[in-house]
Amino acid sequence: MSRQSKDYTGRFQAAPTPKKARRWVPAVLLVILVLARIAATGVKGLSLYDYYVGGDNILIYGNVRGVDFGDRLNSQDGEKAIQVIENEDTVPTGDEDYVIRLDNGKTLIYQGHTYTLNENLVTVLFMGIDRTLNDGELSDTEQRGQADVLLLIGIDTTTGKSTILNISRETYTQVDVYSINGTFIETRYEQIARAFGHGDGGEFSCENTRTAVSRLLYGLPISRYIALDMDGIQAANNAVGGVTLKSLFDFTGPNGKRYHKDDVLHLQGSLLDRYIRTRSLTDVDANAARMDRQVQYVKAFSRQVVSASNGSVTFSVDLFSALAPYMVTDLEIPDVTFLGSCYLDSGSEFTFRGLSGVYDLLGKNAVFYADDTDIFDAVLQIFYTQTA
Repeated sequence: MSRQSKDYTGRFQAAPTPKKARRWVPAVLLVILVLARIAATGVKGLSLYDYYVGGDNILIYGNVRGVDFGDRLNSQDGEKAIQVIENEDTVPTGDEDYVIRLDNGKTLIYQGHTYTLNENLVTVLFMGIDRTLNDGELSDTEQRGQADVLLLIGIDTTTGKSTILNISRETYTQVDVYSINGTFIETRYEQIARAFGHGDGGEFSCENTRTAVSRLLYGLPISRYIALDMDGIQAANNAVGGVTLKSLFDFTGPNGKRYHKDDVLHLQGSLLDRYIRTRSLTDVDANAARMDRQVQYVKAFSRQVVSASNGSVTFSVDLFSALAPYMVTDLEIPDVTFLGSCYLDSGSEFTFRGLSGVYDLLGKNAVFYADDTDIFDAVLQIFYTQTA
């Protein structure tokens, strides 16, 4: 049987031309590096748009066939929160909230405003992969790794506006499950982080995670992906000489030293690992606090990359060598250069946002139930442009 689930092909379909993933291409951290190198040399406004449109097109949204929200727009308590209607002649007469879906979802009318699908958008899914074994007790699926960090990066290639959606690893959603030989078994609800484990630990694991995230976001397609092993975070951190920031919480370091909130930390080695990965095993919503620290680290790391690249013409080669063994991605160097130039022209700023919802225990595992209406708001913010 094919690895592709026959139960899901995506309600918001595009026709991208897939590329074979390459492990040697720099990851999301290199995107930041390219921006820094362009800034350091004074080269701005690189325009490869014609190359992508006329040749190897990564701007896949122009080929979208349609989006169908179905009955997914529900509030957290399961009640219908937003009614989806197909034409303006059936607008409810009461107080019920509604969205009008036109042109197969390429145009949406919501709360008096018109939103149009942004066909100049590129989305990149970044996955931080944890392959740590706990005394050999993990299953074969878990040993292939789990996506402990999930960041969906949306870049508008005309304005350079960048939004990063931080998705909790514990988000409870539909995940495709495969046998160890790659045969599709079923689609079931579980933590989204586990989608990576239902694969080969490499390219297919990335594709399966991309499918799970796309499904969570009402089937919107994701242009590209980057998976970086957690050990690669250490390599990248070492390449910039470590990162300095203020602690967001009290914790015990790997050497037994006690650190307190607002302490200034220079993160290197095992202290970095402890800071960005520690979470309480007794608090059901502990991952939310960890996500806050990871966002803080990404911002601080970005600033450090700019500083390091300004001081060394060989820094790009050094970082490339440090990250190469830890990555799986279908991005290529021209892609990164193009997206980097778009980002730089916007002033090298990005906006983080998360998803609202509730944490709960399901058996022995914490799960996060994302609010469907907030997912819809995120979809509007990242994938659509308000036109009226």
